[in-house]
Amino acid sequence: MRAEASAHDSASMQAWAYEPDADLARVLKLAARLAPALRGEQGDAPLPGALRHGDGAVCGTSALQALCRHWADAYPEAGAHYVALRCWGLAIWQPIYLCVIAAHLDTNVPRLAGLAQPVVDGFPSGFQLPMHTPLKAAALPSRIRLAADELRILCDSTRRALMPMVALHARAADRLQAECVLGALLLVHRSMPGLGDAEVRAIGEDWLLQLGIAGGCGFFAYRARDGTPALALDRKVCCHYFRRHDGEKCSTCPKLPLDKRIARLQADPS
Repeated sequence: MRAEASAHDSASMQAWAYEPDADLARVLKLAARLAPALRGEQGDAPLPGALRHGDGAVCGTSALQALCRHWADAYPEAGAHYVALRCWGLAIWQPIYLCVIAAHLDTNVPRLAGLAQPVVDGFPSGFQLPMHTPLKAAALPSRIRLAADELRILCDSTRRALMPMVALHARAADRLQAECVLGALLLVHRSMPGLGDAEVRAIGEDWLLQLGIAGGCGFFAYRARDGTPALALDRKVCCHYFRRHDGEKCSTCPKLPLDKRIARLQADPS
């Protein structure tokens, strides 16, 4: 009887281990609500051609190589720096937004080992995480530290894999990563109107400090078209989008003087 009971318990535990985690499911649903392109699911289905992140390493660099070829072939006139920053930003934005949203709006932070990002027409499109129990912390500073640890491992490994393929400069990579983190924080800020601008600035500085990219990006204050105070990214690196035949300088491009950036932001109907 003991052997039968032990076998039954073992089978039950094994079945439980492969069930979707309820806390992780809630976080994924929350992220998709704030950023509809951030469609995540739990599982381990084979995803050919996906960008994969293992324990401290990027698995299957062929997917990164294909990503680089796609953007180099699509816009040869934009140059090597455009391709490098484009691929770097695309590879990291989903896990960054996921972790920032989770840290601020839930008590659970996903683990990123095993993350897979399918690529469709040069764009990472949604993601898959292995079923697991996410990290938990009651206090926001603790969740930021947990999330930063996960992101630092993923971003460092992705950068190591990408740098031999493209002209990705370390400082530019830091700055684009910082911009992505603060962009995610601005999205969170819009869903938490009680969070003041000074607090957002301080939290943003903490995120970048925890990630080892302090000073890579910041915020500037301006008045929106309706006169209300607002924050925008004070970017430190140009993405070179304007070098594309169909491109132009972004509204917050660091190559534009501040008054022109504000004018563009105020003219934006969104």
